[in-house]
Amino acid sequence: MMKSTSLLTTALFLCAACGNDPTDAGVMLNVTFTNLATLSEGTYEGWVIDQLGTPHSTGTFTLAANGQHTFMSPIDDPQMFVLTVEPPGDADAVPSDQKLLGGGIVNGTATLTSLGFVSADPMADFSTSPGTHVLLTPTTATDDDNDAGIWLLDPLAPGGAPSATVTLPELNPGWVYEGWVVYAPGTGNQMAFSYGKFTPGPDGVLSGRDSDAAGPFSGAPSDLSAGPPFPGSDFVALNGNPATMPTTPFDFNGDDALTGDSMWMHVISIEPAFDEGEGSLVAVPFQLKPYGDAFGDGGPTDARTITTLNPLPTGSVAVVQ
Repeated sequence: MMKSTSLLTTALFLCAACGNDPTDAGVMLNVTFTNLATLSEGTYEGWVIDQLGTPHSTGTFTLAANGQHTFMSPIDDPQMFVLTVEPPGDADAVPSDQKLLGGGIVNGTATLTSLGFVSADPMADFSTSPGTHVLLTPTTATDDDNDAGIWLLDPLAPGGAPSATVTLPELNPGWVYEGWVVYAPGTGNQMAFSYGKFTPGPDGVLSGRDSDAAGPFSGAPSDLSAGPPFPGSDFVALNGNPATMPTTPFDFNGDDALTGDSMWMHVISIEPAFDEGEGSLVAVPFQLKPYGDAFGDGGPTDARTITTLNPLPTGSVAVVQ
């Protein structure tokens, strides 16, 4: 009988008990992951879900180079497979809130998706532009450094007040969006700087301040009410941060002198919530990077389109009887 993926997903999120029934014979699972990367923090763990919605661990593991794994299911009739990212030091026997992939097993096979596991909506669309951003530095008294600030807003909205320009799919508990500016992307000199974590409203519209207000490199690094009430940061001063970083104020319009390519890239990632609290200089984007755009050239109030960047991970499961 075909099982409802949505009902099984709901049961998994609500279930607080898990374990292995020694009376179950178990089966082998051949699992292939696509667009999945090795972890720099935390551990992958596989789970099978039984008919009652109870999760059973298939063990923690390190991702193979080819993404192909064989797991032993501790139950003989798994209804769903779920992949989680377990936080550092995890020692409990229940899945973490960071459910990365999952899919219902029907007729011995399953297609694994992040939709409905990372995203709240199993029909969420990460394949289109979520909106635009601008370059502005609202925490300084000059317009000469506008190329050093990124804000997800429209400063020229009717009525004179900034307005929202970005709509993002809602995420499940355990995941949060984070914005980044990346210097020299794809080179040995690459450096990433966070401009804060943020969560869209129920309608997906992104408004309200992010986790670090105008940011540690802004003209008001200690003022959590500085800048407009939208995600963004100014990068205009070191403010005691290490000097081994690009010269401040940053120049997001800057191009490579040899290639003419933009020296800066904008990225919106989806992060495990357990890494909240990292400083801007120690954090790096998690592998889920659905959105991004090269800054290119343009004026400070020009709307710059945020494009799609990397597809979310997928996978497949085959039950071996």
